[in-house]
Amino acid sequence: MDAHVRTTGVGGRLTDRPTHPRVEAIHCAGHRLLRGDPQRLDPERLASLAHGQFTAPERFLPLLGRTFALVSPWVRTLSVQQYRPHRPRAPQDVQVRAITPGDARQLAALAPALRWITETWGGAHGLAASGRAWGAFADGRHLAAVACTFWQGRAHEDVAVLTLPAFRRSGLALACVNGLTLTIRARGRVPTWSAPRSNEASQALARAAGFRPVRTEVCYYVGQARGPLLPRIPLQSASGCRTP
Repeated sequence: MDAHVRTTGVGGRLTDRPTHPRVEAIHCAGHRLLRGDPQRLDPERLASLAHGQFTAPERFLPLLGRTFALVSPWVRTLSVQQYRPHRPRAPQDVQVRAITPGDARQLAALAPALRWITETWGGAHGLAASGRAWGAFADGRHLAAVACTFWQGRAHEDVAVLTLPAFRRSGLALACVNGLTLTIRARGRVPTWSAPRSNEASQALARAAGFRPVRTEVCYYVGQARGPLLPRIPLQSASGCRTP
């Protein structure tokens, strides 16, 4: 996440001091990464990152517990593409290709519950212009599935994928993932996959695309901040600007 925020400028970071920080809370699209010394981060500052999921070492748990009324752990499986993927045959009336800036309107038209796939790029226009997404288009016009780089690291790109309900179980998600991972490798990076261990559909799709688990980690979903409503603290953005 850190490299993605630095590269794209989407999201930001909260630190204890402007230079040589002793603790950092990096945030992007509802995801948060904590690292450093939890003693250096005031709960009132961390409260501005309510209602999201945290990746953090166990030493941060007391701080999360003091800050948020709900801290719910869940296990995420991290996988790496190690084998050749299955090659599904797309229906004849479906075109699978790289998404271009001209497809931004299609992405923006996704139902609100599906727009999460664009959020780490700042929305539909950011993802469409990123060169990091593939789509399946029914009749050459209607977006049926999309796979994209959700997090762009220094040596890897983490994949996200969704299929619109009317087109599920048609192999289109796998076809989009296959196209995307080929371009990721062409960029000299390794495709990775992160998903809840309990999400059997996502794990099955990852296996079909040649991914195999390498480790698991515990993440934490948090709800609202404890106590009275706390003032929103401006966050230090990745570009050095202040965000409201």
